[in-house]
Amino acid sequence: MLRDLTDREREEYFRGVQPIWGGGLNPDRFVAFQRRLADSREAGDRYHLFGLFEGDRLLSAMKAYDLGGTCAGRPLRIFGIGAVYTPPALRRRGHARRMLELALADHRARGYDAAILFSDIGGAYYERLGFRALQSEECTAEVDELPRGGTASPARPGDEELLARVFAGARAADRELALARDGWVLSFQLRRLRELAKARGMVEPEWGIHIEQPGGEAAAMLRLSREAVDVLDAGWTDDSLRDQLLAALRDFLLRSGRGRLRLWPAQQLRGLFRSRPRATAIAMVAPLRPDVDLPGTGVPAGLALLDHI
Repeated sequence: MLRDLTDREREEYFRGVQPIWGGGLNPDRFVAFQRRLADSREAGDRYHLFGLFEGDRLLSAMKAYDLGGTCAGRPLRIFGIGAVYTPPALRRRGHARRMLELALADHRARGYDAAILFSDIGGAYYERLGFRALQSEECTAEVDELPRGGTASPARPGDEELLARVFAGARAADRELALARDGWVLSFQLRRLRELAKARGMVEPEWGIHIEQPGGEAAAMLRLSREAVDVLDAGWTDDSLRDQLLAALRDFLLRSGRGRLRLWPAQQLRGLFRSRPRATAIAMVAPLRPDVDLPGTGVPAGLALLDHI
């Protein structure tokens, strides 16, 4: 049986995934962080935790997201899959596969067009479930690769809609597979950053920059990692603002004490820096309708780090 997790089952699941995706938090802090995120206003009815059960016994569990997107100019309703987990004693018995088969069938029956996930175990397992691996690359940029002389305003609480507007405007004419910039993914990721900072005993994280000029706007959403600044998404509505934004990112790097930017080369970020294949977080997509238009194996997609939820 496939159903939502109860509070007790959520804790069992969070403690199970903590050694894999705990990010350095101890189990109690990680569980508290994940509980706050799952119960947040931003999660709403678009983020769920459910599992496969035999009676009351949890066999496998996962995170599920209700996402919007586009491909070839057409809107898509997308089922997002994350953090698939089976308790160690129950592995290699097909429980995760059965859970995913039921979940895909359920979302197909509910009118979803496609499913998406980011695999840390290669592509073969999910290909057997109908997924195809897309081109998945990442870039790094050192400080000396970025132009100088840019300034930007820091993003503040309440600026989520402003950044979402810039990101949406920056990709208006793109026809690649992309997740919608309707504000939800950005707001949910920002809640994740804030709850993670709280779990680590830190203050409100710096999370973005914005440039506004008569000719257009530019913005970037950012995340501080141990050695780098992750560019979750960035864009500009006029090409004259590209170098100004890159220069502002250089300034952010220097202020944060990090040595490099890290990003996924999607949308306007593609082609700026040398890219290489990712070993983890391989983007994979599966059609849930026979006539849905999706990219083929190895084809690039407009998926930024912000979309890795």
